[in-house]
Amino acid sequence: MILILIGSAPVMAQLSEGEPYSRTIRTGNRPGAGDWGLFIGPSFSEIGQMFDYETTWRGLPLVNVKYYTNDNFELRCGIQASSLTYNMSGSYYEYDYYADEYVLKQNSISQKDSEYLFRLTPGIARHFSPTNVLDVYVGASLPFGVNGVKYINEINGQGHDSSERNSFELGVGAYIGLQCFVADLPVAIGFEYGLSAVKFFGQKYKNTITDEEGKEQVYYTTEPDYGWATQYSELKRTKGEAGADLRFTISYFFK
Repeated sequence: MILILIGSAPVMAQLSEGEPYSRTIRTGNRPGAGDWGLFIGPSFSEIGQMFDYETTWRGLPLVNVKYYTNDNFELRCGIQASSLTYNMSGSYYEYDYYADEYVLKQNSISQKDSEYLFRLTPGIARHFSPTNVLDVYVGASLPFGVNGVKYINEINGQGHDSSERNSFELGVGAYIGLQCFVADLPVAIGFEYGLSAVKFFGQKYKNTITDEEGKEQVYYTTEPDYGWATQYSELKRTKGEAGADLRFTISYFFK
């Protein structure tokens, strides 16, 4: 259905002014200098990380854009952003020793959880094959961004406690790719295989306990504190990830 819609659009004009690679087979619509492209290409690890609560480096980029500065050189950038917020309030039963029974505490619990992610992935690519059928290229990327979480709990108006983490991430990647231009459409499908590494800074949780008088106690942990985490007065913590990955891509080109 997507290909049908694209095929009926005005952008069907040939992007490349070069001669077709084959005289008997109608070949692709190769982009050149000044052309733009939109592409999606989630990797296997990104797809898995979208469903892995314990993984920080995850998600599908919202927008991926590429621009050809000349026929063989491409600039690209991916933008990824997400935000989640949870709110909860309710009541609970507490044992009253004077009445010797459990008493319902009305509107006594409130909880607010939130998390955010923003990441930019600028990159470059150098194309080698001049044909309108297959395109071989190599490239590099430099992803960076911020992410964090915050948990706030309050019980019966007797103060509250919070736990939050705010991290900065910086990575580098290199890849080789192959794409095939589809018929006479401004569309290409392909794959990229590469190596990447990323480092996360500020991998610590700041925990704050505030009593009903407004007095605060602050300490740090390596995970959200549910009562058993080791507490630190000061803490510096980073995390690194590295590995190979494979992604399949679909690109749409336009002037």
